[in-house]
Amino acid sequence: MSKLKMWVVSILAVLILGGGGWTAYQAIAQKNSLNHSYAFAYKTKDRLSWLEVSENKGKVTGHLNEKYVEEVWWDPKIYKKQYAVSGDSKGNGYELRVKQDKETIIYDVKFSGKDLSVKKQGDKKSMIYKAINRKKLDSYHKKIKDRYQYLFDTSETRYYDNMRHFRDKVAKVYGFLYTAEDKQLFLQVESMHIEIGWNGSFLITTVSEESCKPYKEMKLEVGGFTDGGEFFEMSYDPIIEQGVIIGSTDRDAKSIKLPIKKTNGTVELKAFTRKEYKKIPKPYIMTGDSVELKAVTKEEYQKQAKAFKKKAEEKKK
Repeated sequence: MSKLKMWVVSILAVLILGGGGWTAYQAIAQKNSLNHSYAFAYKTKDRLSWLEVSENKGKVTGHLNEKYVEEVWWDPKIYKKQYAVSGDSKGNGYELRVKQDKETIIYDVKFSGKDLSVKKQGDKKSMIYKAINRKKLDSYHKKIKDRYQYLFDTSETRYYDNMRHFRDKVAKVYGFLYTAEDKQLFLQVESMHIEIGWNGSFLITTVSEESCKPYKEMKLEVGGFTDGGEFFEMSYDPIIEQGVIIGSTDRDAKSIKLPIKKTNGTVELKAFTRKEYKKIPKPYIMTGDSVELKAVTKEEYQKQAKAFKKKAEEKKK
């Protein structure tokens, strides 16, 4: 073989070996990419979550951090939490275990370019945690702080704007009605004050157990407080066990949901005593069974009330 050919062969060998080495290096770099970013972050308007993790021989350690703004009745607060992360490389990704209080949550993690695709086991959708440096993380922290400051500075204005909106919607509603086979509930909000709540009447019509009456009506004076969003409180006079009924509504006053309890096949409204009410955590989230009183016009109410009473009369015949 001539010296020229030997030279060419030598160059090709170097290129081939070098290319193979570079490919192997890229594979190793990709596998250890958890170590190449300061953090991986997912941010929304009110919440920042970021992973600070590292990998060593397939073992992952670090922390999942959360910083978020939460507002209860126009009172914003910033919360910070940190959870320990452990995990292992798995296939072309990782399985991370995050200990949150007494629960351990498992996430399947894969690379999406330089970012992380993070999916909680059991969920259908994944979230993209972007690879970021310290400067970018600091800017995210500032945005959360700015969000809190905006909510704090505008809380009073937003509260009154929201309540005016809700009050205007309620004013256009004749009442809120629920109809079942043996019971009809009709709530009318007669006055609403932005700062001290609302007053009205609550008509409960039931199929009478007395042989001489087809149906029975009980009208109560009621009142309470609402935030014009989800929370709706109602107490009534005469007060039964000094009870407070806590339901929910929507911003456009399309319906009001009230909690119920079922006792021996009968459905009754569920009320808290004043002592129980004071211990309820805020914000209160209504759970369990409920009835939905839908907004109706005067004509719709009269039609349904007439139909209910007619059925009650027919049952007594």
